[in-house]
Amino acid sequence: MSNTLNLLETGDFPTSNINVNQVEMVTLIDKYTKEIVNFKKASSGPSVIDGIMYLKKDGVLFERIYNGVINAEWFGPGKTNIELQAAINAAIKSDTILIKGKYRCSDQIKINKDIMLLGQNYINGNDVGDNEGSRIIFNDFTNQIANSCIEAVASLCIKNLAVVGSEIPGKIGINLIGVPNGTTDPIGSLTLDSAIVQDFEVGVKVTEGYYNRFVNSYIGYCTTCLVLDKCYNSFASSLSIRAGYYSKKNIDNGDLNDGIVLYNKANLTMFGGSVESFSNAGITLYSSRVSCFGVYFEGEKANDKTSCIRMMNNNCRSTTIGCHTYLVLKRTSSFIHVLPTVTSAHVYSKNNHFDYENNWYTSVYKFEATDFEGYNIDISGDNYQNGLNAGSSYISITSSLLKKGKGMIQIIYPSGHELAGLKLTNLNTTSPYQYNTVTGQENGMITTFANSGYPGDDPAGLYGQIGYTPYTAVFENGSWKKIPKL
Repeated sequence: MSNTLNLLETGDFPTSNINVNQVEMVTLIDKYTKEIVNFKKASSGPSVIDGIMYLKKDGVLFERIYNGVINAEWFGPGKTNIELQAAINAAIKSDTILIKGKYRCSDQIKINKDIMLLGQNYINGNDVGDNEGSRIIFNDFTNQIANSCIEAVASLCIKNLAVVGSEIPGKIGINLIGVPNGTTDPIGSLTLDSAIVQDFEVGVKVTEGYYNRFVNSYIGYCTTCLVLDKCYNSFASSLSIRAGYYSKKNIDNGDLNDGIVLYNKANLTMFGGSVESFSNAGITLYSSRVSCFGVYFEGEKANDKTSCIRMMNNNCRSTTIGCHTYLVLKRTSSFIHVLPTVTSAHVYSKNNHFDYENNWYTSVYKFEATDFEGYNIDISGDNYQNGLNAGSSYISITSSLLKKGKGMIQIIYPSGHELAGLKLTNLNTTSPYQYNTVTGQENGMITTFANSGYPGDDPAGLYGQIGYTPYTAVFENGSWKKIPKL
């Protein structure tokens, strides 16, 4: 193979005096980055020659030789969406787009092939110089039709890179569609690895993307940080979520902020990390599942309805083990909240730690259902603090339909609770609405007393405090005690 050492710039090659019939490869200097680059003869190529990936001289086509990494700076010094989109368009499947410094984009970036967007800076270990952190910044966004700043209909990995908006109303930062229109099988997934996404109305949304990964990454300053819709087997390790715009203007105006929202059988497993600054819910489930191991929760500007995990409809499941949350003033009022319309839910919660505050209403596990037949609840190993505001409780059970054979409920009251160590279960529960004395009572038995003036229907003697109001009680150490306590 012959070669030439006439190091012309790539822009000068088509008009040079090099005899292309005598060479198979040419070595040139990139006209923008000034790096040495090789081009080899190619038998075919695109119809439009870009002068970057392909050169043409005297009717002979030359193709750039590269190792699967495309430097966006090859496409011009402007560092805008124009150069970045050109680099993406030139890539082939599994290529990496290298991004140095700041790219300021005023229009949507579209991705239709499996690629990686890789930032280069010394902090992340892939550059020895003092280059500034790599960022894609969306400002002066002129496209009013697009609902997102980056749209992908293929697998996308973003690594060592920050994607930053400017609190653009109605815009999603990264929107990945795993099943594009006209197809039925999922073809895409999203990976964030040491990445930052912030300052959008919705930070990241993935629809029907399977095996999504979020590793050592941050999604923050968004009204809703992460939305997964029909996404199976998504995993997060050391993912930090921080809801609400940086300016906090939407929080101060009373708007609700959410950390993570899961729809339509989405499944997310989190190892470590945090969900913070939510004023509505940290994780909201719509017929979906979440598993949290050692996750830290802390809300902001919370009210008595704010919860770490909220189940909105049937067929939701939550597993929480070794998590930590602040059930204190303006932070969070409940750890897990299940709405009254939910008739089937699974709650498995073990060894979580809660910080309490005496002047704040707390219902740690807030179950508002009236029918627990489709429920599976298994809770133990937490901690509790007595003496909280009136109406506070560890387990809020408002149902009068809790009875044997209807659902599976196993709750061991935590240390610090007046019923500490008691195992609350409906496996030996009598029928609800007792109008007389219960026979065969035993520890752990629960029922709802009519408290309507009949003999034996007010065994806890609460008529003087609550009048003729039915209440649910547990039998423990020879006496009936109302749950939740007054």
